[in-house]
Amino acid sequence: MFRIVIFIIFFTSLSFAQQKVDFRTPEEQAKDPKIALKKSITFPGMGQIYNDQKIKGYSLMAAEIFSLWSFNENRKKHKNYSESDAKSQDYYLRERNRFAWMAIGLYFYGILDSVVEAHLDNFDGIVKQNNPVDKEGDIDGE
Repeated sequence: MFRIVIFIIFFTSLSFAQQKVDFRTPEEQAKDPKIALKKSITFPGMGQIYNDQKIKGYSLMAAEIFSLWSFNENRKKHKNYSESDAKSQDYYLRERNRFAWMAIGLYFYGILDSVVEAHLDNFDGIVKQNNPVDKEGDIDGE
């Protein structure tokens, strides 16, 4: 039950947009996707923190740590299985594998998300500059 609550909290935190309040100049605001990639490869969630998405970054860190911890607990239970356990040895094997795949998926999701967010950091400014409706005339600018 605890695991389900953690994952519900994690996925709901991803669904809420985070409003950025940034007092830096436009030159300072531009995020470098290479730096985001390096930080995200080093530790899951660090790329999101670099991109000023702290809630998503900390949630990703917590989910990664939880999945690795659960993987390790199930690995130990599978390895030291005794007949007195309430669950079968295959159950612990399935759970171990499931949490391993979750950890791998979260790791690659964090990398992909941080690089994409770094590329799209200045997206609002680009849209404002190239908005055809704001220019005089009809949509074609005539």
